[in-house]
Amino acid sequence: MSEHPWHPRVLPYVIYVALLPLIAMVTDDQPWMYPLLYGGQCLIVASLLWRYRRLTPELNLRFHWLAIPVGILVCVIWIALGKWMITLFPERFAVSPDDPEHLFTRMSPAIHWLSLSMRVVGMSLLVPLFEELFVRSLLLRSFHSFRQVVVGVLQWGQDLPLIGEWLMHTSIAKRADEHEQPFARMFNETVLGQLSVTGIVLSTLIFTIGHGMRDWPGAVVCSLMYIALLRVTRNKGLGPVVWAHGITNALLWGYCVYYSDWQFL
Repeated sequence: MSEHPWHPRVLPYVIYVALLPLIAMVTDDQPWMYPLLYGGQCLIVASLLWRYRRLTPELNLRFHWLAIPVGILVCVIWIALGKWMITLFPERFAVSPDDPEHLFTRMSPAIHWLSLSMRVVGMSLLVPLFEELFVRSLLLRSFHSFRQVVVGVLQWGQDLPLIGEWLMHTSIAKRADEHEQPFARMFNETVLGQLSVTGIVLSTLIFTIGHGMRDWPGAVVCSLMYIALLRVTRNKGLGPVVWAHGITNALLWGYCVYYSDWQFL
């Protein structure tokens, strides 16, 4: 893990995302298993964050008052843009707010509230930690220079099937091989909160495509606002952005529970 800055910052995110389809597949037929599986998912990711905490010093819980208005505003914008997308493309995104087919509507009352209680903890405490570590620290810093991003992509491309064998014999790939670990070097040379157009665009793009298409406009605004907050509070590490993200998710959870509008959960 200590050999490359990507390892401890990517693994928790990848594990969490990789377990999502497995949980969805199992709970589609057995909704009562959701608390067990979701709890296991969160426990694994939390243990990874704790295990590698000394390798990710920027991850902390330091607070800044700007996290509150940013977190609230992002939640409002996320819901508003999500509903706007539903209005624009009703045939693709429109569902009943109390969709009887949704997972949380097919649970017994006890499992329903246990699942929701666990979900708010995961959404507001755990997800902001590993997602901000991955997006607003790792990606934003590792993609700082467009030229070095191209070099890194060319190096990666040589390991791909079909095109890798051809690519490694090209002159541009040979020149790229003269650079050692461009992504790791950019990460190490770019301090937290130091911004570039390439870093902002690529980190926002990856953050956005990690969400459903309905939420893409909201994800773009969300990413840009969190990046702006990080820039202003950069001396406090990731803490203020983690707080803002947690407030956003907690309010989003509250909206979904209050209105039984599970599509935003």
